[in-house]
Amino acid sequence: MNLVRHPDLLDRMAAQYALGVLRGGARRRMEQMARQEPAVRVAIAHWQARLAGVAELQARAVPVEAVWCGIERRLGWKADPAEAQPTRTTGWRHVWQAASFWRGATAAMTVIALIAVIATIGLGPERRPSPSTVVALLQSQQSRAAMLVSWDPTGPALVVRRLDDLTLTNQQVLQLWALPVDGKPQSLGVIGRARQVRLPLATLPANVPTLAVSIEPLGGSTNPDGPSGPVVFHGALLKSPR
Repeated sequence: MNLVRHPDLLDRMAAQYALGVLRGGARRRMEQMARQEPAVRVAIAHWQARLAGVAELQARAVPVEAVWCGIERRLGWKADPAEAQPTRTTGWRHVWQAASFWRGATAAMTVIALIAVIATIGLGPERRPSPSTVVALLQSQQSRAAMLVSWDPTGPALVVRRLDDLTLTNQQVLQLWALPVDGKPQSLGVIGRARQVRLPLATLPANVPTLAVSIEPLGGSTNPDGPSGPVVFHGALLKSPR
């Protein structure tokens, strides 16, 4: 398929490539097309420029010591404590198996992968600057990148770009929500079924750490206290719009 003839599909593939979620043969084919088609290079460079600030918005975290110890053991720089003291029970297994450890490690690797994609793939000087700033990357229940939310101060408005393959019926739409620390969810607007939409908004409600998206009937949620349908995407607010 010639992606140049399908701008919407090209935009989605370029976004997934820049995010690092395009893997295997699909990623290699995208790289081959980028070498042959200037339009593909421009699309990828555009998304790389838009995502370049995501790593800077990520809160700084101190890695768990077990991560470094595990790396050192795999590289042969440090002896495995299980081999040195086979009869001694330590807390390493508890740390390694803890859900909080895996969540932290996964988040760290995601940021590292994103930085690597942005830093190592230079596809030419054809970069188109964007006035918008990425404020949230929402994920599906399978932890896949599903929606990119940016803040455009010239509106002001939230710019929502869909990266998912979710299929909606003619009677279903998507709705964006702010989930404050205290109080009920607050609607930020109905996204509908469009791949990109602008939601006029003066500013986000105060004290909002998370955004979410639900499937709703035409016109939006019928529940005055929040979503009336299932929540399909969610993600932490990386930076509050100003």
